[in-house]
Amino acid sequence: MITLELTKVHEFKVGEVVHLKILHIDMTSPGRWRLTAKNVTPLSGAEIGYACAICGIVEEAQPDGSLPEGWVKKEYKEGSHFACPECRDEAVCRVCGCTNEHACEGGCSWVEPDLCSACVNKQ
Repeated sequence: MITLELTKVHEFKVGEVVHLKILHIDMTSPGRWRLTAKNVTPLSGAEIGYACAICGIVEEAQPDGSLPEGWVKKEYKEGSHFACPECRDEAVCRVCGCTNEHACEGGCSWVEPDLCSACVNKQ
């Protein structure tokens, strides 16, 4: 068994959710994998960051907590998400927020520039 022991982590706030950024992992024992969190030392202060819903990249917020430079918040009927500069022009369904990279469960296609086939009847 392989034991992964988390010893140091850092809080990282993505939007409104606080995650733990793993800074150090020790691996011991050959065999199966097991992740354990023993004596975890959270490092002080949560950084604020944003995750691109399309490519997944995470970037720190500006000093005032606002979106990183060039990022946009994309609104749709069922919610919103953030997009980095490289993904800001990616098509997003105006109803469910799906994209080319993250289609609806079961699949969908574009019937309009901002409407997927799964949402045609949800408008």
